[in-house]
Amino acid sequence: MSDEPRVLLFSQRRLSPVISRCFSYEFEDAIRAMDRVDLLAPDYRFRSGELIYRAVNKAGRHTRALRSVNPGVAPIRIDRRYELFFAVFQFATDLPTLNALRAWRQHCHQAVCLIEELWTRDLGRLDSQLALLREFDQVLTNCRQTVEPLARAIGRPVHYIAPGIDALRFFPATEPTARCIEVYNMGRRHPATHRALLEYTGARQSFYLFDTFRGNLPVQDPAEHRRLLAEKLRRTRFFMANKAKVNEEGETGDQEEVGFRFFEGAAAGTLMIGDPPDVASFRENFDWPDAVVHLPYGSAEIAPVLAGLESAPERVERIRRDNVRNTLQRHDWVYRWEQVLDWAGLPAGEVVGVRKDRLQSLARHVL
Repeated sequence: MSDEPRVLLFSQRRLSPVISRCFSYEFEDAIRAMDRVDLLAPDYRFRSGELIYRAVNKAGRHTRALRSVNPGVAPIRIDRRYELFFAVFQFATDLPTLNALRAWRQHCHQAVCLIEELWTRDLGRLDSQLALLREFDQVLTNCRQTVEPLARAIGRPVHYIAPGIDALRFFPATEPTARCIEVYNMGRRHPATHRALLEYTGARQSFYLFDTFRGNLPVQDPAEHRRLLAEKLRRTRFFMANKAKVNEEGETGDQEEVGFRFFEGAAAGTLMIGDPPDVASFRENFDWPDAVVHLPYGSAEIAPVLAGLESAPERVERIRRDNVRNTLQRHDWVYRWEQVLDWAGLPAGEVVGVRKDRLQSLARHVL
């Protein structure tokens, strides 16, 4: 078998090294570990590149003339052939960065892209950006309800792909690590639930971990950020997890989708508590009992829920085992990459099989 790279992976990691995108970069790192990949990660051409990027996207809402404009990204020419071009975007507003690549389509037999977050209500205002999707053979999204309207808008095949996780990184060790974090409430939270948790953990003098900053902050190293998150979650007992953008109905148009938190919490063997989406994609991916212990978003009645779990240690251990085992068997990035390769009509490599064997072996020995 040739050692020549067969995949050209287009990443936003130098353009947007921020917290919310580290999940995407973990997927990219997993692909690089599983396949023969050249990473293409351009940077801004000018110091003011980010301002140009925003201006191009804003103007693109009003005219299609800017669909071919490079939004301040350093140009790169592709000069060799690849079997697959795979691009990962968090938002459709990332798509104009493709205009910095010269001759990419001519040098790639298949082209597939993933847009993680794309709400149906935004399709009309993003027409200029979405036109760039017509260059791809297959388009993927983590938003299932967007699949059909997006396919109609661009005239290309669109598929739902569930988020995934580096299950090996988040796997709680065979010798269980002490779960010294009582509750972890990461990111967006409701003030009423937060106050109740402050009171509950304060009375018990237990460790309640939550964010004290606002905004999508930059990170020094995305892989280190994900490693730190895994270390925290492996030491967490109860993890708050809700549907994607749970407090942003105006942004989502009341569209419910499966957020990343469920995959992270399950992989690390936490007990997840929250308000999951009432949609088929959640039920299909988390179809075991108590995958999430339900608590309505905004409820202050979390103390009785935690107390009930504390009084049922056998139930708690069953939930932990089920969460970890199902993640190893179904939600590691290897299974998502297999789907991508299948849609592209390409065979999986030997490393994919080795990783799957390791995951299945760990699943059989989950304590």
